Amino acid sequence: MSSYSPPSTAANVGGTESEWWDGAHLARVDGELRTSWLVDPGDGQLPYTAEGKRRVALFAQAQIESFDGPESRPVAGDRCLLPSWGAMGPVMLNAPYNANYRFVQTRDQVAIVAENNSELRIIRIGAAHLPAKIRPWTGDSIGHWEKDTLVVETTNLRADAPLSQAPFFFTAGARVVERFTRVAPAALKYEFTVEDPTIFTRPWRAEMAFVATNAVLYEFACHEGNYAMTNVLAGARAVEQGETKASPSR
Repeated sequence: MSSYSPPSTAANVGGTESEWWDGAHLARVDGELRTSWLVDPGDGQLPYTAEGKRRVALFAQAQIESFDGPESRPVAGDRCLLPSWGAMGPVMLNAPYNANYRFVQTRDQVAIVAENNSELRIIRIGAAHLPAKIRPWTGDSIGHWEKDTLVVETTNLRADAPLSQAPFFFTAGARVVERFTRVAPAALKYEFTVEDPTIFTRPWRAEMAFVATNAVLYEFACHEGNYAMTNVLAGARAVEQGETKASPSR
């Protein structure tokens, strides 16, 4: 779970231009330079179960090979239903572009707006969780205060919404606990713990820093009119037709 380097393949159109990527550098948390978000387990490896490894492999293969219809494509980068890179979460991962957030706090709610995909997440303070059958794209987040730390518990996570480009999945029984603590006038420490016995052999924990900025949050268009989805599927149908014509007749 270290910094991401964009692929340099010719097929990755627009994926290496300097205007697109914000650039990467080592993060500083608690005054220390960090090469990874993950702090527990200490070996720096996500503690996958066998089922977790199987699902990751299936998802990676599906992104490459599955073009049966819109529903078979990734929920973020292709279908535009969620921000890419797990930018909104939970958990909130630092995307390599459009990685800014805006936090708005009231007495009863905290709203987080992600620049990536212009996503909005509402954390209800002191409320009860929704019924298990109601599963928003970003789960159901309930917050409470422990002194100066906002603690957020998220349940009702969707098993059909894996974090795009992130190296893990959730299942219906997953639980995420996040902690937001102001550690300086212009900095928040963000910590999270993930529990999902189906995917992981044990809970794991990570942390990172959010640093204030005067940068503008720009309107985000995942795909302008989502022409890419039409073109991706049309291209797949054209390939299939070409393979059919090339096949020997019976």
